[in-house]
Amino acid sequence: MKAPTIYLFALLLMAVFSGSVIAQQSEDSTGYHPFLTDKFHLGLGGFWPQKSMKLRVDGSVPGEAIDFEEDLNFEESESTTSLNFRWRYSKNWSLWGQYWAVDSEASAILTEDIEWEDVIFKEGTFANSGSDVSITRIFLGRSFWKRPGHEFGVGGGIHWMKIDAFIEGQIITGSTTELHRETVETSLPLPNIGTWYMYSWSPKWLIEARLDWLSASIGNYSGGLWHAQGGINYQFSRTFGVGLAYSNFTLDLDVDESDWRGGIETQQHGPRLELTASW
Repeated sequence: MKAPTIYLFALLLMAVFSGSVIAQQSEDSTGYHPFLTDKFHLGLGGFWPQKSMKLRVDGSVPGEAIDFEEDLNFEESESTTSLNFRWRYSKNWSLWGQYWAVDSEASAILTEDIEWEDVIFKEGTFANSGSDVSITRIFLGRSFWKRPGHEFGVGGGIHWMKIDAFIEGQIITGSTTELHRETVETSLPLPNIGTWYMYSWSPKWLIEARLDWLSASIGNYSGGLWHAQGGINYQFSRTFGVGLAYSNFTLDLDVDESDWRGGIETQQHGPRLELTASW
């Protein structure tokens, strides 16, 4: 577990303890969780995903996908910081946001040839590699069905993704070897539609589920995206609470840019734990 997420976890425990010691929370006037009525909601915490990534960088002919976990010795789990917010700016309309990034590096003795564009890193050679995938979710939603303790809505938005990856190792040029580094990077907004549902049975407890989806060809990109999350929140004071959720993000994308022709398949799924505030 990385140091930042250790500190976040400690902060969550301290907040829960202090909230229980300070006072009994005041009951919300509606009798339901504040997330259903408050204007602002902010969450900060940790995300512990199991992850996988396959990357393809085509050269003069289509290449084979590189499995970063199997071929390049990447760890299959990670820890990172997660931030999300919601601004309910009118009775039925709200703006949502979420951000996290997964940064990985590894070293390996290659067990098979790795082809990156038209460059081949040979079996038996040593290679360093890395990837950085950051995701910013922006979502505009409208509540279509509200009842005491319930909210259902639909909307649209984007997942703004920044993808960087590299491999560095020895390649053979003629009768000699040389250290060589290959990289790809791109930033792209992927539009999506989405829906959510919230249910609360008391001022302290709320469960929430949401789903974002995309399957389209847009400019130089084509493919699909799924982003699902479900969780529960406990409000230990009128303003502060703790949320536990499970998130699954899946991307399957073909890329046709001047500096990267190929594709990426990646999945990140795991628990999120966060300290929340609403007012």
